[in-house]
Amino acid sequence: MREYHLSKTDIERIMQRIRDGWPKDVGVSRPKALKIIEMDDGSIDDNSILICEEMILVVKDGIILPFLTMHILGSFPSITVDMGAVRHVCNGADIMRPGIIRMDGFDKGSIVTVKDERHGKYIAVGVARVSSDEAIPMSKGVIVENKHYVGDRFWEECKRRALI
Repeated sequence: MREYHLSKTDIERIMQRIRDGWPKDVGVSRPKALKIIEMDDGSIDDNSILICEEMILVVKDGIILPFLTMHILGSFPSITVDMGAVRHVCNGADIMRPGIIRMDGFDKGSIVTVKDERHGKYIAVGVARVSSDEAIPMSKGVIVENKHYVGDRFWEECKRRALI
């Protein structure tokens, strides 16, 4: 595991990826400094945590995701799952159509947050495999590929470092 500060060029590249991949109404300002924790011997683009004074980001499979404790999660489309699905989602399972009780509108490939039905707490962030319009009539199948969830290695590393 490596930890270091990113250059201004790398920070700008990360910010451009956020502007391109996140909803337009998510207000993320360019940080002065950005630290990376590489979870594997890899690159910035895979299995990393990005930390600055006001945000924590997860980079998984080349996608930059907001960490589950971020205040900006409400700006992303969300899916609410029944309590029977929570345990599975928090163990890394993808979000399947039968467990979904509500969903916002989203496009295929969008970043989508996942909440539990009882408390409305965010339990996962993933990438939509189908659009919400395609998902509504489905009775089974994967709707969102789970990328970051409560209890995953990113969560545990941030907890170990007292960031959450």
